[in-house]
Amino acid sequence: MYFKDLERVERSFGVVMVKVGWLDKGQPYTEGIAPKEFVDKLKRIPLGVHTKGWHDCPFCGNATSSSQYQLRVGKSLVIYDAPHMILHYMAEHNYLPPQEFIDAVMNYKSKEISSDEGRDIRFGRRYK
Repeated sequence: MYFKDLERVERSFGVVMVKVGWLDKGQPYTEGIAPKEFVDKLKRIPLGVHTKGWHDCPFCGNATSSSQYQLRVGKSLVIYDAPHMILHYMAEHNYLPPQEFIDAVMNYKSKEISSDEGRDIRFGRRYK
């Protein structure tokens, strides 16, 4: 499923989902090297919502078992919403997320951030 980076989708109760990293073949995306500190922190943020089905990478066909979840980073009524495949896109396809998202991740503070990378899956929780 493709969304343009930083596309805003309004949900119930005034919640705004800001889409990041929903790439697809034939659609342009920004290339570059994401800062290591950002990638490391993003890996430690717990996964949020379980989605239906699998998502195969549209560029190389690879999929991971965790590609069916969304990473949610946000405060109040604005939530940055990215597929877990964003990590694959950055590592394998040189995808560079928008600076606004990088800043949001770097400023994200929560007791929910995992201290070890093996514990990065959480189901059905809301994060502040």
